[in-house]
Amino acid sequence: MELSSTIFSDILSPLAIFTEDTDSDHDYDHQSQTVEDGSQQRPPAGLSPSTINGYHAPRTPAWRLDGVDIDGIRFFAVPTFAIGTPPLRIDVYIPPLEEHSPAVRQALSPAEAIYTTNMQHATDLPISRHLLQALEHWSSPLPDFENQYLSLPFGSQIVVTELHPDPITTASSIQLVPNYAVEQVMMSLDCLQQLWPSDLPWPEAIDTTDLHFRSQIHEAITLVTIPSSLCLNREYVFKSLLRDQKYLYNELKMLLSLPPHPNLVPRPLYVVTHRCRFGGKRGVAGFVLEYCPLGSMAGYLRTVSTLSSNASLLLSDRFRWARQITSVLIHVNNHCNGFYPDLKPDNIVLRHNPERGETDAVLLDLEQRGGWFSWSPPEVAYVEYIEILASRAPDARTREELTVLLRRYIPTWTPPVQDERYRNVAGGFSAPWLALAAERNATGCLETLLERAQTFMLGKLLWCIFEGRSVVRCGIDHELLRDPDPEFGGRDGAFPEFVETPMEVRELIVACTAGAPEWAGRRRGLVLREGRLVLAAWHGDGSCPSAGETREVARRWWKSEVHAANEFLAEMTEVKRGGALLPDGVLGNAMKRPLLQDVLTVLKRCERSSAPPS
Repeated sequence: MELSSTIFSDILSPLAIFTEDTDSDHDYDHQSQTVEDGSQQRPPAGLSPSTINGYHAPRTPAWRLDGVDIDGIRFFAVPTFAIGTPPLRIDVYIPPLEEHSPAVRQALSPAEAIYTTNMQHATDLPISRHLLQALEHWSSPLPDFENQYLSLPFGSQIVVTELHPDPITTASSIQLVPNYAVEQVMMSLDCLQQLWPSDLPWPEAIDTTDLHFRSQIHEAITLVTIPSSLCLNREYVFKSLLRDQKYLYNELKMLLSLPPHPNLVPRPLYVVTHRCRFGGKRGVAGFVLEYCPLGSMAGYLRTVSTLSSNASLLLSDRFRWARQITSVLIHVNNHCNGFYPDLKPDNIVLRHNPERGETDAVLLDLEQRGGWFSWSPPEVAYVEYIEILASRAPDARTREELTVLLRRYIPTWTPPVQDERYRNVAGGFSAPWLALAAERNATGCLETLLERAQTFMLGKLLWCIFEGRSVVRCGIDHELLRDPDPEFGGRDGAFPEFVETPMEVRELIVACTAGAPEWAGRRRGLVLREGRLVLAAWHGDGSCPSAGETREVARRWWKSEVHAANEFLAEMTEVKRGGALLPDGVLGNAMKRPLLQDVLTVLKRCERSSAPPS
């Protein structure tokens, strides 16, 4: 199945159960095959990118591309004159994949932008080079473009309405779109200070004009310098969100509320405000954090997983990181509203410790919005499935029935609204996780369920650390598109298969992930191979499975998941009414998981027993 923007709902979410195989699926695959067999071919590999389509790149490029978002639609491209100016978060947007002509898909391979995990590689994709050429053609003749660009509202957009194989033609469809919506939903510093406890240790407030843009390395992470600081060339992280700013403010509150911990991202160095173009309000646009140039644990594990063995990842490093992350999770949970619902290698960065000459693991991203299905414990993921269907199922009757079902468990549940203004809520905005937090505060038989749900994610993280893997490969969700090695490199590589993990740690991971459907043999059935979502059983021999076959696998998988979700909600409702836990039910299995302190004790014991004799 060719990639398109619709896969996020039609394949990677429970909405897949409502999709049907259509003629357009066959047409799409047929068009792609026709182009591959036709005369229009991508430029030879040896052709210089600067001469593709007859275009010669200038010696001094006018634009630079830093990366691309996971949807393959949003590109982080900036004119070079913007480097060293205040960050404005103006990104470039192209049409979704299904709107591209076969000629464009063949010449530019835009789908590669969705599944490219290496940002350095992403900047050299055919579609990336094409966009830089088109932006150059578009902006160079515009009068006073620099002043026009730098005066745009924060979060404005450059929109490419249609792609063509020729960058000059693409340039004719580019528009500069001022967007005031991001600034309008910003909260003022005074407003946040009034909403939150008065004793929070607020850092100094600076303006976006005090920051100098260096690069955009993630949709929420801008590298900047601060000329007024003592280290003029030191790079910092400026975190901001253009969508759902409520999560940004929740993270800021968490960062200011939590006591320091050596393995928790330090409190913000500055809060960053921005004077809005419309109305003159000064809103909080984000905050400045320490930058860890070693990058994420996911990036490191991706590098390790491409090697023939994991010899470069020392066992001592694995134990240290496992112990450090467990310790910081305990620290976060000791806070009255503290829990961490999105544990995975992407949300851990590595930081050099000069005193010990070692690399430490540091937990970041405290938005508390929840994580990918493949990482979430069943007692959370199942509720998220029903949330999606209750909000977005195509027929009203299904939405109404599932809303009633959800409200038996979460009486105050309402469909989530994207981009709603921030409101001061303890614990963030994830209904499934807040429901577990309510059980912790109720001190009943499920009092420890919130902590044990995090133990589940920790178990999968331990598997990644000790197996040297950046992905768990056990669900149909966004992680399918983040797999650095879809072919598995000829090695086993999906949770819960063990190769590198010491036996004692294996037993711990089994205990931590009690209730994981993978222990009962569940496999996702789909993989990303040769740029397409295909049946896992297909290894390139014979004809490629059709889009209809791929959809059918996803439908069956999600029907089974939604059935399990319905059973769980019935189980939870019965327990909340005073019923007993079923030993092999979702809740019964969840309550078998160890608490975080118990995990830390076992890790320390395993670390001591694995240490070489002195």
